[in-house]
Formats: sequence, C-alpha cells, structure tokens
Amino acid sequence: RGEGVGRAQGGVASVRGVRGCAAMSRISEWLRSSGLEKFQDQFRSMGEDQFLGLQMQDYAEYNVVLQEDRRKLFSLLQVLKRELDIVHPAPAQGPKAPSSAPASSGSGAEEAPSGGGGGKERIRVAIRKRPMSKKEIDKQEADVLESDNMQSVMVREPKTKVDLTKYTDEHQFYFDEVLGEQCMNSDVYDRCGKGLVRYIFEQHGKASCFAYGQTGSGKTHTMMGHPKQPGLYFLAAADIFKMVKEKQHSDVTVWISFFEIYGGKLYDLLNERRKLVARVDAKQVVNIVGLKESQATTVQHFMDALRMGHEARSTAATGANLDSSRSHAVLQIQLRRQDKLNGKLSFIDLAGSERASDVNDNDRQTRLEGAEINKSLLALKECIRALDQNSKHIPFRGSTLTSVLKDSFIGNCRTVMIANVSPGTASCEHTMNTLRYANRVKQLKGADKDRKQGGNGYNAYMPHQGHQHPKHVLNNNNHQKPAWVDVGPDKSPPAQKSDDEDDPYGRSQEQLAYEDLVTNILEEEDAIVACHRQQIEENMALVQEEMGLLTEVEMPGGSIEQYVDSLDGVLQRKLDMLLRLRERLTDFKQRLKEEEVLSKTRRM
Repeated sequence: RGEGVGRAQGGVASVRGVRGCAAMSRISEWLRSSGLEKFQDQFRSMGEDQFLGLQMQDYAEYNVVLQEDRRKLFSLLQVLKRELDIVHPAPAQGPKAPSSAPASSGSGAEEAPSGGGGGKERIRVAIRKRPMSKKEIDKQEADVLESDNMQSVMVREPKTKVDLTKYTDEHQFYFDEVLGEQCMNSDVYDRCGKGLVRYIFEQHGKASCFAYGQTGSGKTHTMMGHPKQPGLYFLAAADIFKMVKEKQHSDVTVWISFFEIYGGKLYDLLNERRKLVARVDAKQVVNIVGLKESQATTVQHFMDALRMGHEARSTAATGANLDSSRSHAVLQIQLRRQDKLNGKLSFIDLAGSERASDVNDNDRQTRLEGAEINKSLLALKECIRALDQNSKHIPFRGSTLTSVLKDSFIGNCRTVMIANVSPGTASCEHTMNTLRYANRVKQLKGADKDRKQGGNGYNAYMPHQGHQHPKHVLNNNNHQKPAWVDVGPDKSPPAQKSDDEDDPYGRSQEQLAYEDLVTNILEEEDAIVACHRQQIEENMALVQEEMGLLTEVEMPGGSIEQYVDSLDGVLQRKLDMLLRLRERLTDFKQRLKEEEVLSKTRRM
C-alpha cells in the first residue's frame, strides 16, 4: 500500500513537472513573440496563471524596469487575456495590498468588470476624453490625444526647440479605465459607476465618485448630462430606485442632500444657498449643521431637486472659461433602513482646475477662489492616494472639501475618480496637468517600496524619482515639464532640477507662501464679519444704556455728575470697540496688499 501511495505521489509530481515545463514553454514562446526573450530566466519558475495575473507594480521584481520593456510586457498581457478570455488570480508571492499602478493589468478587468468600485480595490482612476468641440474644429486644432478605449492614453504634445524647430513629444499613461470620445455617459456609468451602486446595497458601505478636470473638459456633462444623454446622477438614481423595488430592499428609503463648497465655506443648494457650518461631534464625526435632507421617492423627484440645486451653483467667468464652476458641488445619496444609515453614495463635481496664470489678470476674488480650489484639489489627491496605499493616516483635514468627506475616506469605502481631458492643441498643457494629477493619485507602490529600501531602480511613471534614466524616453508622467525630450542623437537637453526637492508636490516657496496667505485671508474674512456684527450688537446695547442715562438725568433730582461719569464710560467703551475693529481692518488691508504683490511676483 505504501509503495502504491509512493508511486501515485511520484506520478502526480511527474505530471506537475510536465505541466510546469509546458507552462514555461508557452511563457517563453509568448516572451519571444514580443521581443522579451531576455526575461525568460526571470519567469522560469512562474505558472501561466501567475504570469497572466502580473500587475504593473510587480514588474520591477522581475527586473522589467525600462519603459519600452514594461510597455511590451503590458501589451502582451492585455492581448493574452483577451485571446484566452479568462480571469486569472494575482501572483502567489503572498498577500498584496490593492493595486496602485496607473493601470493595473489585473485589477480593472478582473475585480470589477461591470462598473468599477465593486471589487477589492479601494480606489480606481478613469480618464475620459471628450470629442473635439466645434470651436476647436473651426480653429483647425489638432487632436493631441490617442486612446485605446481600455487602459492607455497617449498625448502628442507639440513643442518648439530653441532654434524654433517644431517637434512632438509623446507621453504614454496607463490607468484603470480609459474612455475614448466615442463613449457615452451610459458607458462611463457601466464601467465606473454601476459597481458603486451595487457596493452600497450589498456591502452597506460608503462610495464616492469624483469628476476632475479643467473647465470645459466635460465634468458637469458627465455628472448632469442632458435629456438625450443622462449623466451619472440620473443613471445612478435609476439603478437605486430599481434596486429599492426588489424584495430584499423594500424597506430602504432614499434621502438626498446637495451642497457646494465655495471659498472654503458651505452652502445648501437645496435651501436657497443658506450658509452651513461643519461641526465635529464627540465621536469625531463631521456633521453639517442645517443641511437640508429630502426624501426622494422617484427618479423624477430626484432629478428635479438636482436641477434646482445645479442652477444655484456658483459660476463665474475666468480667463480659462466664460462659465467656470467656482465651487465643488457635493451630492450625497443616503440609503436608510429604519432610520439607520445603510449605505451612502457621494458624487462630487469638482471646481474647474486652472493654472494660476490663467486667472492672473482677473480680480482678487477670482484669484482667491483659484488658490482655494487648488489647495482643496491637492488635499483631495493626498487623501485618495493615502486611501489607495492603505495608509494609517489620511490627511482629510487639509481642506474643507476633504473634512466634510471624511467618512468617505475611512472604514468600509470605495472611491472612483474620473479625470476629464480635452483633446485640442490649445488645451494640451491642461490635459497634461490633469493626467499627471490622476497619475499621482494612482501611484506605483512598487516604486515607493524600492525608494524606501534605498533602491536606485528607474521609475518609468515618475522619471524624476529614479536615478538611472534611459537616453530616449517618451513616457514622462512627472508632474513638472519633461526633464528631457527625444530630440535626436546627442541633442538631448540636460535634466532639469525638480521642484520636489523644495516641496513633495512641486510647489515653489513663493507658491507655498501665497497659499498660506490666501488661507489666512479667507479665514480672516469670516472673523472680520463676525467682529463687525459683534460690534454692532454691543453698540446697540450701549445706545440703550445711553437712553437710560438720559431718562435718569432728566428726572427730578437727577445727578448730572453721575450722568457725566457714566456717559464717559460708555463713550470709552465705544471708542475701544471701534479701535479694535479698525485695527483688524488695517491688518486685513495689509494682507490684501501682500496678496496683490505676491500674485504678480510668484512663479506661475
């Protein structure tokens, strides 16, 4: 019997060995077909399932570090998955944290095939390219974006050398989802939003969907849409009320609230833009005091409330757009069962992102708005990235936006960011900034780990953070201007010093000083208004006191000496109040002058 078991085990081992050899043979054949035969030894001990389940952050472990090799391997895996039409598990090197690669070859299609957010990933990043507008076509602008409508997008950035020779610099980006101009809002919802609705019903968690991008890139169209092409708001509402009608969810009620964050302040869009206040209770839960919540019973009721709120939203003309959204609009949909929260979905239509130079010629109010918008977008990026990296500390206190969305970044939550980009030549720099922002959100963990361990490997997605740069690299996902470009042999400009040495996010000292000053100005605005209101109330009380003094002194036997002493005290208190208010006004006017100077001298 023992001999029989031994023979059986030997036979199994033999079969496994044959299968292993066959798998290695196929992997070697696949690598040779893509010009990657030099990596056969690195993948020799790997099975087919492990190979097909490779994610981008795993490439460096197998010495695939050069951008061209990474691109070939990524394309090979994508083609093989489509041909084999199967779902493969992740590599078996042990448990891994959720993917943070700009485009995880195994995460997007495998874990959430029917609308991101339902899989294990806590954060997914999608790019949506809008079609060329009539204005861009009339100006004969070129389309600088090329996407595969899957996970990659290329930007062909027109540039000019010092000798005025024109050339094109190509930048390749990879994300969880890339949606081309032919995609409708329904396609965006199916690939990015449907999973979030399913998640809040099935997991009773909290989900968020952000729309980011320059003004005019299609954020509001993606969220609101129009009657012929409904946006994510309507499509999500339709799915929600459809699921509420199901038997297992028949006792669920739907409640909505809609507010905006303008200049760091909260306003209720469903209640005549009434000003709101965010308070933190004893359990460290952020509550928005006075926010109106309405129960929605039908999709039509839901959309009517949204249209009313959308019309009240703050917009203004800037140098970048005549009708730019100057506030972050936050729609919150709560599922309640027996008056208890049973799931929450938030849609955030972010304010239009423009560079400071785009609004430099505008008035001070527009400049302050832009600075506050940029600050909140930076804070949001850091929160989402910390969420993706399973960080113990999430910096949600960096801005009002992240503070009120605190519960969306902790605990049982899922987040999707849809970065909208414009394809025209005139918008190329904005498009690059948007893609770099999105790429920073979905950062490679493998590269971070390598840097922490003192490695000097090349990071193809953040070239400025590596030490060994290939001579000609077209993919440069750095958040600054390219440090080198492919301009032909022996003509490559020297690498530029990155601003990351001054600030992790590329901000100069002047920009940091300006942001701090703007923050102080915005905080002081409320303080001055409150001080003035208090001065008026105290002054009214003093007027009543003066009236009492007059009544007393005019009475028979009234003491004129007591009247004079009391009146002198009242006037002194009035004078002290006016001097305090005047002093605050003088300080505030000085800060406004400093803002004027910094706005002209700071680096754009």
